[in-house]
Amino acid sequence: SSGINAEWPLRPGGYTKKIIKKGKTHMKPEKGSVVSVWYTGKLEDGTVFDSNVENSRKKDRKALKFKVGTGLVIRGWDEALLTMTYGEQCEITIDPEWAYGKKGMPDAGITPNAVLIFEVELECPVNIGVN
Repeated sequence: SSGINAEWPLRPGGYTKKIIKKGKTHMKPEKGSVVSVWYTGKLEDGTVFDSNVENSRKKDRKALKFKVGTGLVIRGWDEALLTMTYGEQCEITIDPEWAYGKKGMPDAGITPNAVLIFEVELECPVNIGVN
C-alpha cells in the first residue's frame, strides 16, 4: 500500500469555487474586515436550507454582515470569501470537514457529512471606489 487514502478528497483545501459573475473591483476583503454577503445554501440534491435572498420579501432582506476570516462562520466560507473580489458572485462547494462535519446541523436540515453548495455574492462596500 502506498499509504494514500483513496477516500481523501482530491481537491485541496476543502472547497471549490466557480465564479458566476466577476467582481466590480480587484480588491478583496482582508482578514478581520466586515463583509456583507448575500447567499443561498443548498444540499447536493438542490434542497435550499438557508437563504437571505430567496426567503424574504425584498424590503425585509438584509445582507449577512460579519468579520471575515475570524471563525464566526464555517471554515469553507471564511476561506472562500477571502478569495472573492467585491461584487463577485460565485458558487462555493464545501466539503463536510469545512462545513458542519460529522454532526451536521439537524435543526437546519443539514445531515451529517453533508457537502454544502452556496451561491454567494460579496457586496461592494460603499466606500470602495468602483471604476
